[in-house]
Amino acid sequence: MSGNIHKSGFIQLFLYLFVNILFIFKYISRTGVNPVIPALVYLLFIVITYLGFNRIFISKKDNSFKLPLFLVYALTVTMIIAILIRIDPLSIRVDRWSAVTYFLDNLFHGDYPYAAHTHVSKDNFPSPFPMWYVINLPFYLAGDVGIGLIAFLSLVIFIYYLFTKSFKKTFVFLVLIILSPAYWWEVAVRSDSLSNAILVLCIILLFYLKKFSLERNLMITAIVCGIIASTRLSAILPIALFIFPPFLKISLHKKMAFVSIVLGFVVLTFLPFILWDTENWLFFSRNPFMSQSSIGSTLLLLVMIILGIYMALKWDNINQFFNLTSVFIFIFILTSQLNLLFTRGTNGSVFTDSLYDISYFSLLLPYCIAFLANRISSPTPS
Repeated sequence: MSGNIHKSGFIQLFLYLFVNILFIFKYISRTGVNPVIPALVYLLFIVITYLGFNRIFISKKDNSFKLPLFLVYALTVTMIIAILIRIDPLSIRVDRWSAVTYFLDNLFHGDYPYAAHTHVSKDNFPSPFPMWYVINLPFYLAGDVGIGLIAFLSLVIFIYYLFTKSFKKTFVFLVLIILSPAYWWEVAVRSDSLSNAILVLCIILLFYLKKFSLERNLMITAIVCGIIASTRLSAILPIALFIFPPFLKISLHKKMAFVSIVLGFVVLTFLPFILWDTENWLFFSRNPFMSQSSIGSTLLLLVMIILGIYMALKWDNINQFFNLTSVFIFIFILTSQLNLLFTRGTNGSVFTDSLYDISYFSLLLPYCIAFLANRISSPTPS
C-alpha cells in the first residue's frame, strides 16, 4: 500500500507542476524571456517546498498553524482585491467575466441572454449553464463578478478545514493555491472556470462530511447534482465519479428517480430560455451547448465515459478519489486538446493559437491540491 501512496503523491506533484509550468511557458515567453530557466526554478522551488512541508511540519503542533493560516489568507485576499482594482477587465483578452456579466445585462434588459456577445468578439457568446449565473448573481449585483474569486476561495478554505480538521493541512492547501501561477492567471483575467471547479469540490467534501447517502438522502442529493450539472459540463465529471459507486448500489426504482430528478432539474433551469421566443425559437440557434460541446468528438466522449466508469469503481477512500479525479480530468482535457490539434491543426503553436486553451487543465488543481495537502503528516490514506 505504501508504494501506491508514494506513486500517487508523485503523480499529483507532477500534475500540479505540469499545469503551472504550462502557464509559465505560455506567458513568460510573451515577454521575450526564455521560459525554460523560470520553469526549472519553479519546479525545484515547489519540489523542495513540498518535501520540506512533509519533513518539517510533521513534528509541528496543529494549532501552531492557526495564525499563519489566517495571515496568509488575509494577504491572499488583499492581493486579489489589489489585482481586481488594478487591472481593467476590458483590457483583458479573456472573456469569461464578460460572458457572465453581459449575459446578466441582457437578462435584466429583457433581451435574450445567450445572444449576448462578450467584450472580446461579436462571435464569442456565453457558455455557462443557467445555474452558474444564479450563483454569480450576488457578485454581479455587487458590481464585479470578480468578487466571486474571493468568495469561492474563502468557501473552499473553510470547508477544507472542516474536512481535515487541521490548520496544518488547510495551511498547506492555501499555500499550494497561492504558489500556483495558474491560479493567479484566473485572478488576473477574472476567470470563473476554476471557481466552478472549487465549488464542485466543496459540495463533494460536504457530501463526504455529512455522509450523504443515495439510499437515505436521494432527493436532496439529486437536486444538488442537478444544480451542479446546470452550471458547466465540466462540473459533471468529478461529481459523476463521486456519485457513481453508491448509485450502482441503490434499487432500479431509486436509480430511475435519481436520474429523473437530476435531468428534470436541468431541463427546468433551461426552460425559460427555450421558451424565451416561441416564434423564432432563439434557443436552438444560440445556446451554451454550441460552445461547450463544439470541440468534442463522439468517439472520444465514449472512450472517456468508459474510462470514467472504470475510475469511479477504483476508489475506496477520499484520497484515492482526489487522485483518480485529477488524473481523469487531466486525461480528459489532454485528449480533447490533442483531438483538436489533430483535427484542426495549429496556427503557430498551442501557446500562441487562441484555439487552444491551457486553462482547462486548471480544473484538476482543486483535487490535486486537496490530495497533496491531505497527505501532509498523514502517510496513510484517510
